[in-house]
Amino acid sequence: MSYERRPIGPEEDLQDLMDAFGDLFEGTYMDELRTLGHCEEQVFSFDVEYADLMEHDVIRNHLVDDIERFMLTGEQVLNDRFRQHMQAPCRLVLRLAGLPDERRRPLDSLRMRDRGRLFTFDVAVTGATPPIGYLQRATYTCRVPGCGETVQVDQRLAREREKPSSCQSCMQRMLEGLPDNEEGEYIRRMAEHRGMFGDFGLVTEDLRYIDVQYLSVVDVVPAGEGPWGQGRHTWTAVVDEDHVGSYPVGSLLRLHATVNVDHLPERTFAKDTRRCLLLRVEGIELLDDAAHVDDVQWAQGPPV
Repeated sequence: MSYERRPIGPEEDLQDLMDAFGDLFEGTYMDELRTLGHCEEQVFSFDVEYADLMEHDVIRNHLVDDIERFMLTGEQVLNDRFRQHMQAPCRLVLRLAGLPDERRRPLDSLRMRDRGRLFTFDVAVTGATPPIGYLQRATYTCRVPGCGETVQVDQRLAREREKPSSCQSCMQRMLEGLPDNEEGEYIRRMAEHRGMFGDFGLVTEDLRYIDVQYLSVVDVVPAGEGPWGQGRHTWTAVVDEDHVGSYPVGSLLRLHATVNVDHLPERTFAKDTRRCLLLRVEGIELLDDAAHVDDVQWAQGPPV
């Protein structure tokens, strides 16, 4: 019985997404990338229009599957294409802009069934935490003598740090020494299932931290000269990178955000099954009618 080894590298659908992003940035956005070559900011938000994404079949299909992976993949390709034009150290952060009206939702209408979906919200900022650090990407190396395989693992916000379960290089070396018979095939299958190969250690010198900030926000209902309406409940939105510290209390914003599920902040035991909804912001635009709550007439008084 023969044993077919799996190729090492991005899975086929992920490679298709990377190629599609490459075509988009090299076509529609190449002039902007050239212009940003002299950018003096260490981190810079790069807005991509939602309509441009929807023109690519591969990109459109992936946008509804896993938005976190979608954004990380797009950002990786964006910086790969930008590197050839970069004159000074600068990292671009992929942002979404121009979401259509059918994506707009009131915050107070969100439910658990909306988890993982992308919407647009008109909000007022009513509170903000100090900036904090978030380990976005961790690097591990295999400590088995003679191996040294290095793996990067993207981390989730406010979750236990994840590490690789198995070293592919160690597993390949072990599998190559097995006999090509039923016994060898059985050992191979069990080894792949259990994935207990290698001994990974964290490379503390190669950790990627980014800034994040939690904003308290409420619904607003724009009404031109007023009076404006507002929602009943306060929600939490997470902003990162150069958005941190940019939107003080009282700001009126249009958030393009993914609906995530988070632990209750006041939980008193580790395995509490209750959860709350959390907005992971993928893009921010100012409202057309006003930028601050003091510029607006409110039906029931300003939100802050």
